[in-house]
Amino acid sequence: MNKYNLNEFDLVDIFKSVWGYAPAPFLFGLQNSIEKKIFGASSESSEYSFAQPSERRERNIEGSPFYGLNNNGNEVFLPIWLIKSDGKKFMLQNTVSSIVSKKTIVETQLVNRQGSVKEEISIDDWEINVKGIIISPDMDYPDQQVQDLVKLYELSDSLVIDNARTSICLKKGEKVVLKSLKFPELKGMKNLQPFEMDLVSDVEFTLFIQ
Repeated sequence: MNKYNLNEFDLVDIFKSVWGYAPAPFLFGLQNSIEKKIFGASSESSEYSFAQPSERRERNIEGSPFYGLNNNGNEVFLPIWLIKSDGKKFMLQNTVSSIVSKKTIVETQLVNRQGSVKEEISIDDWEINVKGIIISPDMDYPDQQVQDLVKLYELSDSLVIDNARTSICLKKGEKVVLKSLKFPELKGMKNLQPFEMDLVSDVEFTLFIQ
């Protein structure tokens, strides 16, 4: 039997199939438990083990939510919303994300002394990578959700990002711009579409001309 038959799938396994690694299962734990009841999916990956907290926090220290409901009505951890200039929110589906920034530093070697003098010149933009899976609720290809994501990518405008991780790293009012969008292939499952996108932080500057 095909490992990814419509009646048997696990999001952790799908991530591993598409991107070559298995994210921590708590990211999709609640959704997987629901999908298992509906579709009879295989057991969750035993690669990780986490104790359940006595009381979960709903929001981080900046007020961004830790949990949200995806298009299928299932709860996911660390959801990501992109907000357009008209205030319309778009939730990226079933995501795993990473965020990184680098410093530009000038190092000056000292004569007859060990080491160097390091001068911090600037801090680069935050670069955000998002991998996700769109799941169609009608067991067919999720063409409408894919089209909505493409239209969001085609916008020539910066977007507000609402996420429990990025809200800590980015400054208040700092937005993001979509740099790339990719739809990897996933064989054997017609109702799923993996996607990957790269975003970069966008700081607004005021230019004064004298």
